[in-house]
Amino acid sequence: MGSAYALDDALLFLNPAQAAMIDAFTAQIIPSEAGSPGAREAAVTSYIDRSLAGFMRDLQSVYRTGLRELADLVAGRYSVGFVQLSEEQQRDVVASLDQVSRADPSDFLGQFYRIVREHTVQGFFGDPAYGGNRGVVGWKLVGFPGAQWGYSPEQMRPGVDAKSIPILTVKDLYTRIGGTR
Repeated sequence: MGSAYALDDALLFLNPAQAAMIDAFTAQIIPSEAGSPGAREAAVTSYIDRSLAGFMRDLQSVYRTGLRELADLVAGRYSVGFVQLSEEQQRDVVASLDQVSRADPSDFLGQFYRIVREHTVQGFFGDPAYGGNRGVVGWKLVGFPGAQWGYSPEQMRPGVDAKSIPILTVKDLYTRIGGTR
């Protein structure tokens, strides 16, 4: 439970209060567990913020409206903001939005939940170049070796443990060829 966006990343679209709300919300979609970082540690909020300032800018009004409606929903139920809720209360709110999204696909907050959930997954498993998956935690979780120029015949054999292949990001590939990016 916190009240401010914790990462040092500069915000490009979200304001600090909105970023804190998104950070808490995404932390309930992919929560941290002992020995397993979640959305917060993967900097999913940075991915969402960068994306909304760039290629997903057509969703800016959806996020502004969704955050406002989420704040209104939470204030009506608990008389505080989403970030001030206990972890259990945050989970309950997210679970209720998940149920609403299944029961009534036309419900705006249900749609907003589905959008944020999709962006959370993108930010958790995408290349760190886009602002999320900090420390390649998403790739480590599933054993994905990341960006590779190719694989050796041994690595392509059935049954090979992909976790034995060094994880590379797009930045790593550029570094290997002497480029800057």
